[in-house]
Amino acid sequence: MTKRFHNFRVQMAILFIVSIVYSGAITGSIFYILRWYYRQNAYYGSTLADLRQTMRAIGDINVFLIVFIPLSFVLFMLLTKKYTGYFNTIFTGIRHLANGDFSHKIHIQSRNEFGEIAEHINMATKMLQEAIERGDFSETSKNELVVNLAHDLRTPLTSVIGYLDLLLQDKTLTEEQKRHFLMIAYTKAGRLEGLIDTLFEVARLNYGMLPLKYTTFDIGHLLLQLSDELYPIMEQANLTIRADIEDNLTVQADGELLARAFENLLTNACRYGADGQYIDLTAKTVSDTIEIRICNYGSTIPEQDLPHLFDMFYTADKSRSSQHNSTGLGLFIVKNIIEQHEGTISVTSSLKETCFTTYLRKI
Repeated sequence: MTKRFHNFRVQMAILFIVSIVYSGAITGSIFYILRWYYRQNAYYGSTLADLRQTMRAIGDINVFLIVFIPLSFVLFMLLTKKYTGYFNTIFTGIRHLANGDFSHKIHIQSRNEFGEIAEHINMATKMLQEAIERGDFSETSKNELVVNLAHDLRTPLTSVIGYLDLLLQDKTLTEEQKRHFLMIAYTKAGRLEGLIDTLFEVARLNYGMLPLKYTTFDIGHLLLQLSDELYPIMEQANLTIRADIEDNLTVQADGELLARAFENLLTNACRYGADGQYIDLTAKTVSDTIEIRICNYGSTIPEQDLPHLFDMFYTADKSRSSQHNSTGLGLFIVKNIIEQHEGTISVTSSLKETCFTTYLRKI
């Protein structure tokens, strides 16, 4: 319950209500004070009496709203001023990261999403610095990583700041428009948080900070379960999964991580194979390994993109990736998970089909 109270969306809603209550209280107090003053000092034919007649002609409610609406807007702007400061602090931190300054730390004393985002960016910065000091990246890959990371973080953040700035500056917005823009800003902030969480998970996977929880299970059953869970998505895309899975495909692995990897592959097959009719899922024994193939019959991946498809931040089709909010991290995570299990994954694409083939050790 406490965590929900500190949620950004909840806090903005509370501050919005508080600004309305305060504005109503202040405007009402002014109204009653003026009414008392008028009764004590207004006489027929005086300036106060003429002013009262003018207000009556305009309408008491209208006069009340003329004061109430701008005042509530000003109060809301003052109450939410610290959140703009949070965004600017995070934006400054990302700019330092983009310039290769790993010494800059983001300090936000908040228990909501902003504090968590700051902690995750600081952790990602620390891990990047440690990786660079170990020589894990060449100079070119370091520059590309920093630029791509800054771009992917900056894009939703810039959008959030833009909508909040619009809310604070444009006094002509209706209450419905304010709620609409707040919802967009909240969605963009959630996407930013999700991206940072994903980057944090990538770092933990990549540097062995996430221990694998090995269990023995039949991966064929896992694949069938995933097929059932993704049925609504497939149905919406007018696709059918054709599964051909052998019995007794036993592995010793982290089931949760493998489920994430194959769910990602099946979801990608659905997204980019919508032009076809089927998605073929096969799993069989090949020597002492298990071969798992996921094939779709949609658009072809260009040959020059195939060697880089599992690289961090790489997206083959920029326009379609943008439509699906792709960050270029999904396949990188998939490959990382498979390799953590001492397996391999590859991709082939032709005019006929696009197939992702995974090999895992069978026990």
